[in-house]
Amino acid sequence: MAALVVGAGVVAYAVVAADRLPEVVAAVGCAGCALMALGLASRWTSAFPAGVAGVAAAYAVFVAVRNGDVDGGSPVVAAAVFAVAELGFWSLERSRTRSERAVLVRRLAGLAGLVALTALVGSLLLVIATGASGGVGLEAAGVAAAILAVAAVTRVVSRASV
Repeated sequence: MAALVVGAGVVAYAVVAADRLPEVVAAVGCAGCALMALGLASRWTSAFPAGVAGVAAAYAVFVAVRNGDVDGGSPVVAAAVFAVAELGFWSLERSRTRSERAVLVRRLAGLAGLVALTALVGSLLLVIATGASGGVGLEAAGVAAAILAVAAVTRVVSRASV
């Protein structure tokens, strides 16, 4: 359910922020949300990723037709789409047993950390792409984001090799 709510939030943001063709953005986003719901309800693992792609495509249509500068909310949208995919695939896992509370808390904390890291790296890329200059504080944040990204990738790789 959380994946659907966050995905619908991304679509709603894109529709409300669209200054041109909001009905097209809404149609693409609603189709994506419908595919996500179908995939989750029927446990059809091919429909869910298509739905996530539809939600992301709604945002892409919004960005493509918008007038003006780069959307400052794109790092948050990227983090939200990442959360949608993770939550959805988590619910599609074929586990018949319930996870222990400690495992569940650790998994949710890891997801929250990765979502925050996604937003941080997205913000850094947005700043780099727009050529903004933020001084020493921004440089320090960029270094911290790079260190966190390397640490996250190292952790994922080490867990996958076990």
